[in-house]
Amino acid sequence: MSHPLHGTRPLDTSAGFPEAAAQISARWSEVADRGIIAAVEFNPELRDRVGDLGLRHLLRDAEVVLQKLCESVGAGSVAPLKNFTEHATATWRRRRISMDDVTDLYEGLRVAVASTITGEAAAFADSALTEGIAVLKWHRRLGGDERKRNRILKAIYKGA
Repeated sequence: MSHPLHGTRPLDTSAGFPEAAAQISARWSEVADRGIIAAVEFNPELRDRVGDLGLRHLLRDAEVVLQKLCESVGAGSVAPLKNFTEHATATWRRRRISMDDVTDLYEGLRVAVASTITGEAAAFADSALTEGIAVLKWHRRLGGDERKRNRILKAIYKGA
């Protein structure tokens, strides 16, 4: 057992599904591309809202999310992806990307990863992405999220 002041032990990267993590990381560019395409098919307004430059930024984000997903799948723990999602929300807010758009990205990656790996590893990757989506939905409710507001409620709060 490690000393409590030294923090927790690093995750064992071979405790989960290292073969599946290797499959994802070997084709991460292709999986990220398919994830963005699936996200745009899932929500066609995404392309109009963020534009081509925003889609490139989301593609770059998808690559990092896939790296963290590979860590999670390899270690058999959802913690790496969940912690990354928790810390990356500040960056997405600063870039004025709504949490709904990032949720669409995670949904697209869910489809792309499911077509890359199979079996228990695919189910675990799906649950890890679900945990990430739960974090995004929690952050969505906080003030400052760039999403469409209800016009009636906006008028009431304005006092008009």
